[in-house]
Amino acid sequence: MKKLFGLIFFVFALPALAQIKVGVFLPFKTQGALGYSAVEYYRGLLMAVDSLSQGEQTFTVTAAHSGQSAADMSELLDEGKNGVFDIVFGPSNQEQIKIINEYSRRNGTKVAIPFGGAYDDFISNPSFYALRVTQTDFTPEAWQLLVSALNGKTFCLVSTNGGIQISPFANYISKYVKGVKQLEWPSQEKKILQTLADANAVVIPTMYDEQTQATMLAMAAKCGGVKAAVVGYPAWYERVQTEADRKALCQLNAYVIQQYFPRTDLPRVKKFAAMYKENFDQELPRERFSFPMWGFDTGYYLLKGFARHKAGFYDQQIYAAPLQSALRFKPRTSLSGLINTAVLMVHYKTDGTQELVEMNE
Repeated sequence: MKKLFGLIFFVFALPALAQIKVGVFLPFKTQGALGYSAVEYYRGLLMAVDSLSQGEQTFTVTAAHSGQSAADMSELLDEGKNGVFDIVFGPSNQEQIKIINEYSRRNGTKVAIPFGGAYDDFISNPSFYALRVTQTDFTPEAWQLLVSALNGKTFCLVSTNGGIQISPFANYISKYVKGVKQLEWPSQEKKILQTLADANAVVIPTMYDEQTQATMLAMAAKCGGVKAAVVGYPAWYERVQTEADRKALCQLNAYVIQQYFPRTDLPRVKKFAAMYKENFDQELPRERFSFPMWGFDTGYYLLKGFARHKAGFYDQQIYAAPLQSALRFKPRTSLSGLINTAVLMVHYKTDGTQELVEMNE
């Protein structure tokens, strides 16, 4: 891989340390989106390693397909064959995380899980980092951001499945927020259409599945133009793979809650795209550019922290993510594993543009 001189503008001098051993065991060979995401994440992580290696610190990276079973992971983490890794980036497979977590406790290895999953069985390990978590983990922060951005508006929960299922975010609102209206489709479609046309309203679908999104789009077409703010979920962003998908969110005037948003307008991101092309002989993926950026940011954060503090690294907030926003880690309990509670909201405006919604002070 070619050197990436000048990619990071705030590179600090790192102390001379022994070589840091990094294991990256993700579902690289899996067909479809999961395998694609893993490969692109790994490319971004390699760029972070290369950027950090320009100082005195050196790294060795061992990458392999994670397989599907606990036995597959045990083989990859065989200490007799591969020695002990300082940091392991692993898959969201729960049985495999269990193996990695046991390995971490035995050897003091840092564990980072880049994509989704439930972590209650593993989070007591202070070396465990859940990088992208479930809605439940960042729901209070998401609600705080929503209220800050849309203060003074009327909030309304809209159920499209008869209340059979409800998202953690909507469930939190229904339980703890007073004065929120609740409407059901199709029995109250007329009222929902009126609400969608009200610029002073905030519409929160109770679910994030594709059918709910399709139903909301159908109602948006009926009301002749959405003026209300329609709150969207991380799954909505993750389903955006084409320009048509993005335009659909714009038709909804959607305010999409998500944990990561690649702002391609920033100069440093444009430089990242140029370096990506130089190193991998192809353009940064247009619709899925967040994956290599996510790999770069999370890799840079954790590897730099380990380089400075070795096993003592826990959560030094000075390490902001260099391409996008800071990673906000919180422990479940005292000295337990960390979850990333950072949450953003992206407004897909009806004029076809997007903007990152900031927290009002």
